Amino acid sequence: MDIAKFGTHISALRKERDIPQSALADTLGVTRQAVSKWERGEGFPDITILLSIAKLFDVSVDSLMKAGEVSSAGATVLSAVAKGEEGTSGTAEAVDDIVEIAPFMKVSTLSAIAEKLAAHNLDISKVVQLSEFLGDSALAKMLATCDLENLDDELLAKLMPFLSGESMHVIFGRILKGESSQSLLKHMQSFFRDYNMSVLVEAARLQGALDNDGSLVL
Repeated sequence: MDIAKFGTHISALRKERDIPQSALADTLGVTRQAVSKWERGEGFPDITILLSIAKLFDVSVDSLMKAGEVSSAGATVLSAVAKGEEGTSGTAEAVDDIVEIAPFMKVSTLSAIAEKLAAHNLDISKVVQLSEFLGDSALAKMLATCDLENLDDELLAKLMPFLSGESMHVIFGRILKGESSQSLLKHMQSFFRDYNMSVLVEAARLQGALDNDGSLVL
């Protein structure tokens, strides 16, 4: 998504209607500084505000999103979330657009979108890109279904700081099931004592991935 083009479009709509930034901000319940950042391409409104913006300017949410060169798939997902249409499924094609605006979205909103995307077996690299913005439950759901084929030491190292209880168990369990290389367990040893992973550690011992003192067998 091109956030700068989205901001330019919002600015044009506002100026066409002779609305000051401060008045737009008051109507939307945000600060004038927030509107200014949107128009300068330095920020993006929360998805839940998009519906209010669309109604104010008498345009569709889809047209707002497409002004920022969002793909049709991305516009469909974001529009559905903005309208509270829980039944609308995400698509894998939308993920690049979601990644682009993830830093500007509320955790709860992004997590709702991520759960829709989880059904599409995303490449692990995309999940890693989203991981720092997701709640643990949503991250765990994505990790449970994503394609781990490209999960290597580098990607796991980027993912590790954002793994917590539920997501940690999911990724550890999938590695032990042989769905990713057991060599990646070396990055996870320091987390054994931080989370309740005794059952998974014991499973690793039984599979021969860990010896009796907890050391990796590689």
